[in-house]
Amino acid sequence: MNNKWLAISYKLQSEPSKNRVYVWRKIKEMGAAYLQQGVALLPYTEEFLQELQKLHREITEMGGEASVTNLSFINEEDEKRIIDEFNRLRNEEYEEIAEQCERLIYELDRETQKGKFTFTEIEENEQELDKIHKWMDKVSARDYFEASGKVNTENMIEQATKRLHEYSEEVYQRDALKDHEGKI
Repeated sequence: MNNKWLAISYKLQSEPSKNRVYVWRKIKEMGAAYLQQGVALLPYTEEFLQELQKLHREITEMGGEASVTNLSFINEEDEKRIIDEFNRLRNEEYEEIAEQCERLIYELDRETQKGKFTFTEIEENEQELDKIHKWMDKVSARDYFEASGKVNTENMIEQATKRLHEYSEEVYQRDALKDHEGKI
């Protein structure tokens, strides 16, 4: 293994809590894994180095303390454990996305059973599918070690997309039939 890593360690006062939440969110958005409280790791890239240096300045401006370091693991098992943690975090996110796809499919099935075939439903569900795609893009971008849950989630997105297409076709067919009957 022997990857290069970046670490940010920081301390912030407990109040105002918005500062701690802000830093935590920034670190989570980058896809970091916490080694322990107040110490987060990311794979080494120039982009992450710049992001962490910027966050370092922000923490200092908030009255906290921070340091950004470059590190590598001596023990491969320690590094493997960290990579496993990165993958666990991504798999949790992938699972949430897959669940959202299941809810979308369920919603479309329910509307079909009710006979509710409207353009409004298509628009609503297209927006939901767009959100799912954007969410997937974010999670995939921070999937640095190819977590196993990605493939299943991609399949669920395909199923949701296919189901929405089928529903849209049904709405179109019914709408066209109404138009045709109205002209007779």
